[in-house]
Amino acid sequence: MPISEVIRRKRKELEMTQEQVAQRLGVSAPAVNKWEKGSSYPDITLLPPLARLLETDVNTLLCFREELSEEEIGQICNEMTKLICEEGLKAGFEMAEKKIREYPNCMVLIYSLNTCLDGSVILYSANETEEELKIYQNKIIAYYEFIVSRAEEGRTREGAVFMLAGKYMNMERYDEAEEILKTLPERPADRRVLQAKLLANRGRVSEAAELLEKKVLGDSSELHLTLLKLLELAMDEGREEDARVIAQIGKQTAELYSLWGYNSTLLPMELSVRKKDVRASVGYIRKMLQACRDAEGQDAVDAESPLYRKLHQSLQKRAQENADSETEQRGKAYGENMIPILLRELRTSPAYAFLQEDEEFQNLLQEYTSL
Repeated sequence: MPISEVIRRKRKELEMTQEQVAQRLGVSAPAVNKWEKGSSYPDITLLPPLARLLETDVNTLLCFREELSEEEIGQICNEMTKLICEEGLKAGFEMAEKKIREYPNCMVLIYSLNTCLDGSVILYSANETEEELKIYQNKIIAYYEFIVSRAEEGRTREGAVFMLAGKYMNMERYDEAEEILKTLPERPADRRVLQAKLLANRGRVSEAAELLEKKVLGDSSELHLTLLKLLELAMDEGREEDARVIAQIGKQTAELYSLWGYNSTLLPMELSVRKKDVRASVGYIRKMLQACRDAEGQDAVDAESPLYRKLHQSLQKRAQENADSETEQRGKAYGENMIPILLRELRTSPAYAFLQEDEEFQNLLQEYTSL
C-alpha cells in the first residue's frame, strides 16, 4: 500500500478531515489532498508528527513492513510489461522506480520488477541508443546490488546474486563476481518433486503436473546453457572434436526437451562461428532467424509437447484473462521484437566480423531488416 493510501485510510479511520490534518501539522489542506492523491509527498520532517497524528508509526507510514502477495506482484509486473510494449523502456523504468519508492522494503517486488526490466532491455532495445542502454543497464545493476545488500537469505537474494555475478563477469569485474558468488549456499535438494507429490495426494493433479513441467523446463534450459559453456571451453582449449560432440548433444537435448525456437541450432551455430565456417554459420543463422519469425503468436513452451501440456494451458488461460486486441497484437510481435536484437548483434559483434564480406550473409540481414 503506498503512503498516499496509508494517510487516507488512517485519517478516515480516525474520522478526521483533510483540513483538520492540515491544521494540526501547520500545512495547507490542498497539500494534504496532494499527499492522498500521490501527486506529492510529506516533507521528511513531517513524518514523525504525521505518524503520531494518525496513531501509527513511521515504518507503517512508509510501508517498510509491508509485503505484497504473489498475485499483486504479478499484476504490477504485467502492467509494467504492458507499458513497455506500448510506450517503451523509459516509461517502464519510470513505473518501476515509482513502485519501488512505494514499497522500498519489498525485496520480492524489486527483484521481480528488475528481472522484467532486464529481459525487456534485451527484447525491446532495437530503437534505443547505446547511451540509453548503458543507463538502463546501470540501473538494473544498482537494483540487484540493493537487493543483495538488503534482502534476507533466501531465494530472492540468491537470484539477485546469480544475476549480479553474471553482470559483473560481462563487465570483466571478475573479483567482485567471485566474491558475491561465495555467498551462495551449495545447491539444496529441489523441493518441487515432493511438493508435486503432496499436491497430487490431495487431488490437485493439474497443479502438480504444472509444477513438475516448470521444473523440467527450467532444468533442461539450464543444462542446455551449461553445454554451451562447455563447448566454448573446449574450443578455447583447442579440443574441436569434443566441441563437435557437445554441440550434437546440445542439439539433441533441445529437441528432446522441446526447448523453444532456435535452441536446437544454438550450439551447432556457436561451433560453426568459432571455427569461422562461413557457409555453416550463415545456414544456422538463417534457421535461427526463421525460428524467431515462426514464434509469432506462440508462448514460451511447445504447445504440442506432452512435457508442457499443463504449463501451456496455464499460459493460455493467463493470456486469455488479460486479453484485449492490443495484448494479442503484442503477443504476435514477440518474434518480431527478437529479430532486431539478433540483427544488431550479427552486425556489431566482433564474433561475426568474418561474415561481414559474405554476400549471402548480407542478403540475409537485409531480408529480415525489411520485414
